[in-house]
Amino acid sequence: MKKLFLASLSLTFILSPSFAATTGSLLLQGVVPQKISLSVTAQSVASTLDLSTSQTDLAVASVDEKSNSKTGYKVTIASTNLGKLKRTDGADVFSYTMKYNGSAVALTSAAGTTLTNSTSSTVNAVKGVSISYTGVAAESMIEGTYADTVTFSIAAN
Repeated sequence: MKKLFLASLSLTFILSPSFAATTGSLLLQGVVPQKISLSVTAQSVASTLDLSTSQTDLAVASVDEKSNSKTGYKVTIASTNLGKLKRTDGADVFSYTMKYNGSAVALTSAAGTTLTNSTSSTVNAVKGVSISYTGVAAESMIEGTYADTVTFSIAAN
């Protein structure tokens, strides 16, 4: 009896029609990571400024901004010496002003200036950096190297 039951059960599974779905779905998905970067390319004149000759909008660098952030990004520009070239072996200073992409940048605070780009599209933009200053005759300044470091940083909004 047991053999007969097992045989009929096996036959039921073999002869039963298999039930298959008539539709199916496939999820295709990919992830694009956030990419934000900038690079600063100095012009050669940036490290050989003639401080005795006045300059207006002298191109000193270009900044390549890249972002794919969906919330946009911000660029912060800060000067170590708050917009002054400082004599490296003393306290003497030489003031200058800066423009970024043609707009004035305030360098007088330690926090610097933050420029916000709210665009949610991809950005690959090269922006110019220029400085202006009033030249001072060498006889009126103490000899030495006058320098400042300007830091550019980028972050998502």
